Amino acid sequence: MRQPTYEYLRRLSQEGTSIVFASGPLAPSGKPRHFKYFWQVFSMESPLEGGEFLLNAPALCTAQFEAEVARLHALHMPCMVYSWRRPRKDPANPFDLNSEKWKNAGFAPAWDDDADPIADGGHK
Repeated sequence: MRQPTYEYLRRLSQEGTSIVFASGPLAPSGKPRHFKYFWQVFSMESPLEGGEFLLNAPALCTAQFEAEVARLHALHMPCMVYSWRRPRKDPANPFDLNSEKWKNAGFAPAWDDDADPIADGGHK
């Protein structure tokens, strides 16, 4: 995983690269009711960099992520994206959430309890 640094963003800008997916999935996949995706977007506007960014930057929902990347792209500002997914704690989920696999997993809210807007592709 590439660390989020302003120096790397300056290099991306010089190369004409607008977005780098530094960690995690490139896009949501699978059934939106089973998983929720979270995103952190690092840009020159970010007040933190490096490990501080990764620990303290807000986690965006998919709709917020898409809007932020579009905004930065319109400004010709490069960014780095970090993403992860969590299973939803939902009784309709096909997973056995009591199994060893999910013992230490962090869970996202059930679909019906998630107030985030639905983005293209149906993910919240």
